[in-house]
Amino acid sequence: MHSPPNDLLTFRFIGLGFCRASVTLNRLPGWEPESWGYHGDDGHSFCCQGIGKTYGPTFSTGDVVGCCINFRKGIAFYTKNGVELDTAFRDLTFDAPGKSGKGDFYPSVGLRTPGEHVRVNFGQKPFVFDIGGYLLVCHLTRHF
Repeated sequence: MHSPPNDLLTFRFIGLGFCRASVTLNRLPGWEPESWGYHGDDGHSFCCQGIGKTYGPTFSTGDVVGCCINFRKGIAFYTKNGVELDTAFRDLTFDAPGKSGKGDFYPSVGLRTPGEHVRVNFGQKPFVFDIGGYLLVCHLTRHF
């Protein structure tokens, strides 16, 4: 595969997020019903439609971006280079284990520029974001 021309390198369209199993995967995360995403080109979050909201900083080559779902609170947020960003999505609903209904969430990554690629980490290596510290804070604030 050939690399894109240099003028295309400034127009990277990478989105990451999560979706339900029923979502078609031919568009960036967040542009379809039952999908949620954060896009690197404009820093917008997208919740089940093609109209985004200002959310966080843009991201590109060399950045490490994480997607975190807090199932207890029904929220999702992103991280960039180990720093927690604000809550991107609220009121997320999901099924209890063993129950049928809306379905589970699945990770989703969208790439729209030829030659783009990403590396993913589902916990096989330590995260750049301190997830242990986040969980500790959640635990302490829940009990106090």
